[in-house]
Amino acid sequence: MNPRLRQALILLAAAVISCWLAWDLADGAYTWPAFAFTLAGGAILVRLTGLSFDVIALGVVVFGYIVANRGFAQLMPAPSLPLLPAELALLLTGGWSLVASAFERRVPWERDWLNRLLWIWLVVGTARLLFDVREFGLMAIRDFAMVYYSLFFFIAQRVARQERARRFLVLSLATATALLLPVVPLYSAFPDFFLGQLTVRGTPLVYYKGDLAFTFLAVGVCLVFFLATGRRRHWAWPLSAAMFLYVAASDNRASLFGALVAMGLLLAARRWQLPALQATALALALGVLIGLGIGLGNSWAERKLEAAGERIQTMVNVGAVQAFASEETAMKSDNNRFRLVWWRSVATETWQGNPVFGLGFGYDLAKGFLREYNPDIGEEFTTRSPHDVFLSVFGRMGAAGLAVWLALCGLMAAETWRSFRRGDDDPARGLWCAVWVILASATFGVVLEGPMGAVPFWTILGLAHAMGRAQPPGSDLNEVASPPDPTAIEELREPANATS
Repeated sequence: MNPRLRQALILLAAAVISCWLAWDLADGAYTWPAFAFTLAGGAILVRLTGLSFDVIALGVVVFGYIVANRGFAQLMPAPSLPLLPAELALLLTGGWSLVASAFERRVPWERDWLNRLLWIWLVVGTARLLFDVREFGLMAIRDFAMVYYSLFFFIAQRVARQERARRFLVLSLATATALLLPVVPLYSAFPDFFLGQLTVRGTPLVYYKGDLAFTFLAVGVCLVFFLATGRRRHWAWPLSAAMFLYVAASDNRASLFGALVAMGLLLAARRWQLPALQATALALALGVLIGLGIGLGNSWAERKLEAAGERIQTMVNVGAVQAFASEETAMKSDNNRFRLVWWRSVATETWQGNPVFGLGFGYDLAKGFLREYNPDIGEEFTTRSPHDVFLSVFGRMGAAGLAVWLALCGLMAAETWRSFRRGDDDPARGLWCAVWVILASATFGVVLEGPMGAVPFWTILGLAHAMGRAQPPGSDLNEVASPPDPTAIEELREPANATS
């Protein structure tokens, strides 16, 4: 065909499609315009970055859940297309992975115990769902999300085989968590703008679930610190310290607990740098507050010191509601009772009802708790998970599901230990720290039961596991000599430096 004729036909088709999409937009129909925008935007990004579409889609959805949080989770491509971002990304990236794996003549998973256990996790959960969906319908599928979101692990693991894909995904994670440092305070200072003006079809684009915002800030503490080497440490380490101080100063205890768990694991592996930096920053901040509060009598500093002391007491004294001067801290103390009553209720009800296979997906785990805690709020209470992922697993899937989950945690702990003992030779240290920040936070909040926490968690775990598999088989524990292939390790580390 004549090149000019072909170009003219393409322009004519584009003009017709543009007019059709504009007509739909004018009528308030967004399905096809949204599809066209996604297709065009994806094609542009593929051309500019040289990455495949599934890598870009995964990076965008993880970035959106971290930075925009609940606001991003509520977005739909179109009102007539009832797909939320996590499910849409799972369909797109999962389908792409299957097709790409067929062309590569390679299965989209690895043959190791972590992959096998995750398949067992999916099989056990699906078997439980088959009995529940007939009784509870869509509510069972909604609760089953805590299981099927683990598919993001396999997607992230497969795309992490490519060096450029690893760079892009780690860059997305590091950038998203670092952006929270200015965005979260702005969200608190100007709620009317974020909730009333920065909206998409009336839905806020940025809408934070407070515990998750600070959990991802704690994740950023680790990612920013470990991705920076050389001169980049001059700005990355102070940024990491500032993020940790913001987490420590917040009223969210789960995120601080997660950060402390990650640093405790580093200390156990004799990796002192990150814990030493954050301890120094915290000591300096406390010194300034003490100087202002006690030395100069500054009321703001005195309130901060008092609130910090009370918050520590609520973390240590978990068994009773105490009387505190701060109303905010008193509420935190009551949250301890809230959790303990709910945990005991779920454990008792599951043990009496079906200890082996659980009460199932779709079952209301809050019913017995509300009868004991406060029957008057029954209709207003919508939370379905008991603020602890281990009890959520036990309540839904019983001892069978909990055994698989505990085995998964054990394998994650073993891989984390190997990574930390490798020291500077392992570029995945920050990712493994992030895994434990999120998992520790999930023992005190609703994190892995919803897409805002689960999608980043499983993606980070997939990346960390894939990068750990790339390590040479002998570079472990007490070895002092250089790894067999320092060039390959340097190639992994250099892109990470660029992302920080």
